[in-house]
Amino acid sequence: MQGNSLNLANNSERKKPMPSPEELLAARYGQPATWTPPQWNETLDVIHQHRSVRRWLDKPVDDDTIRTIISAAQSAGTSSNKQVISVIVVKDPELRKGLAEITRQMFPHLEQVPAVLIWLIDYSRISAVAEREGLPTGALDYLDEAALGFLDAGIAAQNAAIAAESLGLGTLYLGSVRNDAEAVQKLLGLPPEIVPVVGLEIGHADPSEPAGIKPRLPQEAILHWDTYTEKNLELIDSYDHALDTYYSRYGQHQLWSKQTAHRAASKSITKTNRQFLRRVLERAGFGLR
Repeated sequence: MQGNSLNLANNSERKKPMPSPEELLAARYGQPATWTPPQWNETLDVIHQHRSVRRWLDKPVDDDTIRTIISAAQSAGTSSNKQVISVIVVKDPELRKGLAEITRQMFPHLEQVPAVLIWLIDYSRISAVAEREGLPTGALDYLDEAALGFLDAGIAAQNAAIAAESLGLGTLYLGSVRNDAEAVQKLLGLPPEIVPVVGLEIGHADPSEPAGIKPRLPQEAILHWDTYTEKNLELIDSYDHALDTYYSRYGQHQLWSKQTAHRAASKSITKTNRQFLRRVLERAGFGLR
């Protein structure tokens, strides 16, 4: 009964007409889809309405709701059932302010959001049981183990985001925790063997925020059948137009191709401490061979 009450409470907060699948797909791609989904459901509604929230209501998210979201994250797949992920829930205002300074946020969303989940690569449990068994953790010498940690963190965080949004909450990813992973470790009291990977803000979205569903690249640009097909820059140009149309609603103009090309330049990495991520991983015990 408590779960039903929670659902009803959250559903009452979101009472607005549900867009049709066709409308959601048109919003996601910036133009009508050329195909029709043979089936649709509430889960697809939630996923296709995802947006990044940067303005929050002054309203807490209770601990049991966060635990429910974490249980959804733990329900995600994990390679070989190693479960190498941990998460810190950051609620303390001073810690959130510290995170905002480290991650160089231009807007005060980190100070406003009631909770931030920081996803961590954490092999400490495996190391402890390996030591008890008298076995070396030689697998950590190889790059694949570090890559596995990043992969599992992303999968778990995405499950958490979908769960939160299904409960009527908003989310915002913070890849910027890697702007200075060592500073995040120090702020949150993490030992060097625990590596912060990504943050996820969770809260009640301010409905007055002018943000919609941001278009993604056309499927033809990323979807391949049986074999890889050559890139088509005309599809990129089409996406530039769709994204520029989206941003123009908010008085902005951004071309994905130019923005992404600049972000791929080496100086976009070296202007933050992301350039030292290898050092962070090596201190955590990863050999990266």
